Amino acid sequence: MKRLLWIIGLWMSVSAVAQDTIPMYLHPVDSAYFLPIEEVAIPPIQTTERRKNWINRLLDRADRFFMKNVNPNYLMLPQHRFRIAISGDWGSVYTSMKCNDIPYYENVNMSFGSNIAPKLGLVFSYRNTNIGYSVDLFRGYSNFKFSILQNGFGIELFRRKTTFSGGGIESSGTGGKLDVGSGDISTTTFFLSGYVALNRRKFSMPAAFNASFIQRKSAGSALIVADFIYSRMALLSDALVSRTGGVNEMELYQIAIGAGYGYNYTPNKGKFLLHVSATPMLAVLNRMIITGDDRMFMPDEAGYNLILSRKLKPQFPVYITGQAKVALVYNISPRFVLAFNTVVNNIRFKAKDKMIATGSTSTITDNPNIRMRLMTWDWNAVLYFGVRFL
Repeated sequence: MKRLLWIIGLWMSVSAVAQDTIPMYLHPVDSAYFLPIEEVAIPPIQTTERRKNWINRLLDRADRFFMKNVNPNYLMLPQHRFRIAISGDWGSVYTSMKCNDIPYYENVNMSFGSNIAPKLGLVFSYRNTNIGYSVDLFRGYSNFKFSILQNGFGIELFRRKTTFSGGGIESSGTGGKLDVGSGDISTTTFFLSGYVALNRRKFSMPAAFNASFIQRKSAGSALIVADFIYSRMALLSDALVSRTGGVNEMELYQIAIGAGYGYNYTPNKGKFLLHVSATPMLAVLNRMIITGDDRMFMPDEAGYNLILSRKLKPQFPVYITGQAKVALVYNISPRFVLAFNTVVNNIRFKAKDKMIATGSTSTITDNPNIRMRLMTWDWNAVLYFGVRFL
């Protein structure tokens, strides 16, 4: 009898355990119960969540850094950190040059204007960091831009390649004018520009130029600006090279510093923004290098073409130049933004010695009586539609 009772008790215990462990196979409940165990495993999901939380914590820490020393009543960060934008770029370079007392040609006036050439581009941004590239699909002209813009300071690199679309060279000595056709002169320009905004708690340059901040109340700030400019102009027409006495390339280096003022106006808590800034500047470093072909004859009457470069010294150690900026920003929604901005730069250079003397023999010589004055207006405008995400 004891053995029978022991067998009955063992059977009831096994039945109870079976009912606690596998009831899902005995009752038709939620279909998820019937998934294989590896498809509902929890650890991989937990790992992904931990990784996602770690990335979010890192990005949140970066956002706190961006908002450090910022008055939240005036400035705020957009909800989404990343942006991608389609842009349309326009820009032009207009250069005028006057040279006096040139042998044979006497007084020479030159003026050139580049193609405005609309370009289609793409801009990718994370908060205050932007990289963009635009290209003319028909003629191959291109712009490249990289910038890091903070409320207190910023730096921007801009490069443009284009050709002059027209102009002319007039000479009082010859009494004629040589027309400059489209594509006769190419130009490459680099701008490296930086600024410091003294009112960084309430005023934001990135709110106006890359929409990485939102200006909630109107505010202005004094600005300290520094620019490095490199411009290279190459003469591609044999007729132009001949008229200039063999000159085929001009390079200009300039460093300018200045102080100005910028103002962000917003009538509706950041929905719309108008920015205007102007900065008078002093060009403290000016260097121009002119390269040309010099034909030299040897005693045996054999002719040789030499490539010679001459560095021109500026007439004055400092020149007054300037920079102006205008921007319009419309925050359509937290995700979408439409914006327009333009930058205008002025470049000046004067020289009165070690100039290139041109003549029928096309030689490069020193002539302290020759004077040269150069003026360039360089502008670029961008219209873009951006989408914020993540």
